[in-house]
Parts: sequence; C-alpha cells; structure tokens
Amino acid sequence: MFISTCLQRASVIGAIVVSFGCSAAVEASALPISEGVEIAACGYDGGGEYIHCDNGSGSTVMLDVQDIFFNLYHYCVGPGTTNLQPVIRWRVIGAWWNGGVGCDPGYYGPA
Repeated sequence: MFISTCLQRASVIGAIVVSFGCSAAVEASALPISEGVEIAACGYDGGGEYIHCDNGSGSTVMLDVQDIFFNLYHYCVGPGTTNLQPVIRWRVIGAWWNGGVGCDPGYYGPA
C-alpha cells in the first residue's frame, strides 16, 4: 500500500515537472525576437531574475517567489536586476510584488 502511494505521488510530481518544461518550450518558440533587439521589462524575467523598475526613487519591494513545487518565499529587492535563484533550493518559476515596500534587500525565508 505504501509503495503504491509513493509511486502515485512520484508520477504526479514528474508530470508537473514535464509540463513546466513543455510550457516553457512552447512560450519560447511562440515569441520570435529579431537579432539585436533588446526588450527592457519590469518584473520576473523567467530566468530566475527579477527586474525592479523604480523610476529613480530608490525604493525596495517585497516579492513572493515561487519554486517548482509551488513553495512560496519572501525576497526583498532593490532597484535593478536581482538573481533570486541562489538562495532558493528548487528552480524558481515565478516572482511577483506582494504589496510590501521599504524592506531591507535580501532573502526573508518561507512565506
């Protein structure tokens, strides 16, 4: 009974991991970008980095960061680009502003 339950959970987790990989491949192929064109965007860039555009105010914001297993973490970022991946154990799949401002930049732990 225990082995059957473990196998079911492992297959569900495996299916989730594969579906993320497939959706990333579809998104990447659906958005062709000509050579030499740079896109400046604010927010999560899909590569484990978050770009905080503060328009020169020097503000800091608190993010909710989600890993591949849907765990949430708090991370405060300042202006510019911040690599979120080094302190999150599993692959980062998303990050968004949770409404917090004026925090000290850095990792705050699980949400």
